[in-house]
Amino acid sequence: MIKKKVLFAGFLLMVANCFAQTDMSLIPYRSGDKWGYATADKNVVIAPTYKEANWFSEGYASVMIGSKYGYINKQGRLVIPAKFTVAKPFRKGYAPNNNKAGGDSVLFAGASLEASGYEICINAKGTRMPKCPAINENSVTENRTPIGTVVREKTYTLPNNNGMFDKIADDYKIAGSDETYYIALKGDKYGVFNSKFETIVPFQYNSIKINRDEPMPFLQVNQGGMFGVVMPDGKVSIAPEYSNLNIVKAGNGKEYVIIQKNGKTYVKDISNQDIISTGYTDIAYDDAGGFVITGDNNNRGFYFMDNSVIQPKYKEIKMLNGGKYLMVKTAAGKTGYISNTGEEYFKD
Repeated sequence: MIKKKVLFAGFLLMVANCFAQTDMSLIPYRSGDKWGYATADKNVVIAPTYKEANWFSEGYASVMIGSKYGYINKQGRLVIPAKFTVAKPFRKGYAPNNNKAGGDSVLFAGASLEASGYEICINAKGTRMPKCPAINENSVTENRTPIGTVVREKTYTLPNNNGMFDKIADDYKIAGSDETYYIALKGDKYGVFNSKFETIVPFQYNSIKINRDEPMPFLQVNQGGMFGVVMPDGKVSIAPEYSNLNIVKAGNGKEYVIIQKNGKTYVKDISNQDIISTGYTDIAYDDAGGFVITGDNNNRGFYFMDNSVIQPKYKEIKMLNGGKYLMVKTAAGKTGYISNTGEEYFKD
């Protein structure tokens, strides 16, 4: 188990190195245990001679020769000697210039000459820079993630109309309306009523959780250990008949519901429309877009937002930034790349 985790961590690290303005006109191509580069139509233009080959960025790609990394250009010429233990993609940065607002645009890459992994910055000639350039903060993924807000526990003074509830747990509003809706507990069951003391959602659920990510909030409900979705007006959208329910917000702004029933996993949208109607052992949303699907044999495939599918046949699969290519780990445990149509850029 530990070995598997280490392998997958390395797999994700290779994926992460693809995200710095990756040039996908040449695809890392593997033949057996050697790597080179091919065009999209699988024409090999740089012969597979390297122990490892990474994607091009700003005209350079890091390759492993022996036990060290160097950089080649798109003609396959080694332009920075293989002397690094770490060689990250080249990217644009900004060096200070008192005579120019914003400084000078320069190319640089993070690299390490030491086994410890201590990183320096090098220029396009492989020379250590006296100082690492500044980068645009928005180019760093974690800097583009909005800061979450802390929801404080509220105190309610609403009068209890004829013993309608025992305790108010939360409340919500719907965009375009002044009405307030209250999630409340009566006995050991939850329901929802409005400011007119009208029951909107019957007091029949073991729990109700409000999802506020959209202008039109919705309720995740648990009834007898089964999960579903209720709209804010009380209409049941997804009946509480699923053993597990997980809501994810995709890059296209839509929210999807990953559900499990009778040991199979499916995907719907909030309106109960089927997205993935074929049952799989597991389905997980990929942050780059689409869903990783796991078959009965524990192999993985991919379901794209345009409804195209790569059937489960790989040990691991991960979409690369841009969506045109995916990184996979084959049944033999080797890394390779495939296109979003399933074309394989490797030969075992």
